[in-house]
Amino acid sequence: MSVRLFDITFTPGSASDILATSARQPATRPRMIVTANLDHIVTLSENAAFRKAYEGAVAHTLDGMPLVWLARLRGGRSAQRVTGHDLIAAAFAAPWPAGQQIFLVCSTEAVGLHLTERLVAEGIPRASIAFTVPHFGFENDETYGAQLCAAVRAHGTTLLVFGVGAPRSEIWVDRQGNALGGPVVLAVGEALNVAAGLVPRAPALMQRFGLEWFFRFWHAPHRLFRRYFVRSWGLIGIALRRSLLGTSRQRHHAARPRPTPNARRAPDTP
Repeated sequence: MSVRLFDITFTPGSASDILATSARQPATRPRMIVTANLDHIVTLSENAAFRKAYEGAVAHTLDGMPLVWLARLRGGRSAQRVTGHDLIAAAFAAPWPAGQQIFLVCSTEAVGLHLTERLVAEGIPRASIAFTVPHFGFENDETYGAQLCAAVRAHGTTLLVFGVGAPRSEIWVDRQGNALGGPVVLAVGEALNVAAGLVPRAPALMQRFGLEWFFRFWHAPHRLFRRYFVRSWGLIGIALRRSLLGTSRQRHHAARPRPTPNARRAPDTP
């Protein structure tokens, strides 16, 4: 059963289920899967291009535990967390599908090299893997965008994985549209660095209790301070505005006069 939160309908099921469902969608344009967290929700309230990209995604997952808890409080008892890490693990799990071609868009060359070696060691053909490192501001560079689209299509890409963070990756994929072909697209941010073995992930116990954010902050305080201690508070404002708007609408609806049963229309005055 799907869950709706902040005007987003979240896709039910495990990471494997969501990947399989997305792969069955018509391949007429990129089939993007987005992983929502608190920062995404705040950015969606500010960035129209990001909202458009989210609307065009074929699947949305609850990545952040606070969103999972909120969804359950709102009645979605079956809501479950599906992170970028989960999607990558499911996508790279054996057996490797025949004809699968993966293209990685990485934050650094080290990520691409390490992850390629890991996948080859797990039995994935080297020829099935390609990667690139885009320059800063790539999402607004039309010439580079066309070149990257051409490279993705020339590789015969069936799975495109972005590890450069939101909202850049989601916006770029949405803007390219049909020019990119029809791969399944995972926008997973730093989860790609973790998969490459270059960044540690929080212990399972911290993940279970919603403390993974603190583990990430502890390892990169300067980069993540604003996200976790400034921007995330914006979610409270968004929730309050939505609550007040809903209350206002309910009052307006209750105040509207209701027609009297069996009332008849008065005849027109000559």
